[in-house]
Amino acid sequence: MEDTHRSQYRLPWPLYDELKAAAEKNRRPLNAELVARLESTFPQLTVSADADLPTLHSTISKMSLAELMTPAEITMFAERMLGIVQQARGTGKPPR
Repeated sequence: MEDTHRSQYRLPWPLYDELKAAAEKNRRPLNAELVARLESTFPQLTVSADADLPTLHSTISKMSLAELMTPAEITMFAERMLGIVQQARGTGKPPR
């Protein structure tokens, strides 16, 4: 396994527990779960700067929200959207 860097990292127990639960849910080893999550934070775009619009659209449409945003950004986005919906229904405060 020359293309693999062996390492040892320290994780807070709550984060480890969440990672372990996610690995079990996704039916993969803990290491595979960690690698998948890290890889999702470094998306590999296959579109060149001079690509045509249909190619760009096709590539972007295949990307997940997790490839575009951090978990904190996704949460903030979801909260903002919920605020907009609640405001439109007249049941909530205006969004921040």
